[in-house]
Amino acid sequence: MITMSEGVLVALLASMLSYALSGARSAAYLLYFVGFVPFLTLDPSQGGMTDIGHVATSNVLFKLSFRVLTTAGFLVLLWRRRDELAWISRPQHLPVIGFFVWALASVQRAHVPWVALARLGEFLVFFLAGVALYLESARFHAPRVVARWHALALLQVLIAALYFALRSPDLAYHVGADGLVRLGHKLLNANSLGFAAAIICLWATSELFGSHSDGRPSGTRDGRVRITAWLLPAIALLVSAYVLLLARSRTAMVAVTIGQIVLWLPLHALEGRRRAIFLLGAVGAAALLVAGAPHVESWFLRGESAEALRTGTGRTELWLALLRDQVPRSPLIGAGYLSLSPTGTFAHAGREWNNAHNTYMFALVSNGVPGLVLVVAAVALPWFALLRHVLRASVTERDAWRLLLAFATVVGLVGVTEFGVCGYPNPVMFFHLTLYVFALAPLRATRSLEVRAPVHPPFTLLSGGTPA
Repeated sequence: MITMSEGVLVALLASMLSYALSGARSAAYLLYFVGFVPFLTLDPSQGGMTDIGHVATSNVLFKLSFRVLTTAGFLVLLWRRRDELAWISRPQHLPVIGFFVWALASVQRAHVPWVALARLGEFLVFFLAGVALYLESARFHAPRVVARWHALALLQVLIAALYFALRSPDLAYHVGADGLVRLGHKLLNANSLGFAAAIICLWATSELFGSHSDGRPSGTRDGRVRITAWLLPAIALLVSAYVLLLARSRTAMVAVTIGQIVLWLPLHALEGRRRAIFLLGAVGAAALLVAGAPHVESWFLRGESAEALRTGTGRTELWLALLRDQVPRSPLIGAGYLSLSPTGTFAHAGREWNNAHNTYMFALVSNGVPGLVLVVAAVALPWFALLRHVLRASVTERDAWRLLLAFATVVGLVGVTEFGVCGYPNPVMFFHLTLYVFALAPLRATRSLEVRAPVHPPFTLLSGGTPA
């Protein structure tokens, strides 16, 4: 049985290792990397913050204290940039700020208002962290570097999952009633693990096969890294594929497949190399599907019937019940943040549900039609902004913007069946909101800042972290 102290140590070491491998050398990104630690449940006793009785557990106290510390760090960085905080009020940030304000107005309707307020506060903190990352560091670096830093922060999740799978299988694995074993349990749910694996997989394939014109690793200003440029992406690709298969997250598998299509689909006439990679990948995937059809079918069915797969393991029936029975009760304001009904949960199919298993449905039920519109906008606006960057960017930066567009595609898709950018705090929400500001920043504004020395130099840790 693993102890809480060992779990904390492993989580922090995994975070530091990922930070070192990423090449990031700033206090802002150090806070970003360690900000993923509270998503891990490091105690074999399952449970989260749902009412006052759960706050006293060591697991919840650790998560709360760690989140408070990282939040304080981001606030210090924002205070340093207080003369530039007008970025927060830019029109493109309205979906995030608007959703926070709208949800805040209905927090008192939630079943446990103070828990809803605390969780909603984390939503705002994640966005403010993105503002701090942009103002302090990201705007001074190329999109390829920013994509690398944000992606490799998720590597720690995979490292921790594999460690706990060996040391504490009861914490890492879930065994179903039919004997099906999945990686993803109390430590972190399989959907979040699948999301992390999907993002790492996309980054690794882009680094290994992308046409980066400068030929330099993306981790530092002068291209000097301690690990060969191809070795880290190759290992990351193998690890992410392994975790993705073990997690058996169908949504993550579909999302990474569509993300690869977005990453390699030729959009310009002179992309011969990309066209060749796309065709080769499509033929290879089709051959694998034909050759391993029984194994693919077994993996996707997970011991269930085709009917269960069609209904998303009962999710579609839950959504229809919510639309029919709950949404009409309060279509404008909703039941309150994190609530599916006045009692917090929703009774359906003989059980009580506290999660809609769809971030968009969760937004609709909890915060009404305006909440749904704002959440959809918070996902769609960065996607279209990144697509515009892909179409307009120079040849040297096009691959990086494509990768960020693939990231945004995965974020939008994984929210269809599980956690996303709204609801209970999770890695998808943190990842998306911390990239939101960078994705929507005008290219000309970012470039004008790159060539001008910052008023407040960014905090740097180790060497090689200053702007070029």
